[in-house]
Amino acid sequence: MRSRVVLRQRKPLTTRELNTAFDKIKKRILRGGEPFGVFAMRDGRGRTFRLIGSSSPEYAVQLRVDRARQHMIATYDGNADLGHVWEDLCAFDQVPAR
Repeated sequence: MRSRVVLRQRKPLTTRELNTAFDKIKKRILRGGEPFGVFAMRDGRGRTFRLIGSSSPEYAVQLRVDRARQHMIATYDGNADLGHVWEDLCAFDQVPAR
């Protein structure tokens, strides 16, 4: 028996989440190194943000995790433009423009 897909309501980042995530990503980009994925993960009633290197086995695991619990925001490397990072975070989980 196949489970029915239930769409959840969209939940854009709050100002606090946006600033927290941006600060973590900015530090990682400025430090350089391998590409990394940014994941927004449900944690109780809120969300946490994890930065996982693309060569880590945990990266592949998180790509397969139940989508209702976590969402991949993007993958960045040391050459990423911080302006684009900010735009990605602001656009996260927004209703797409038609």
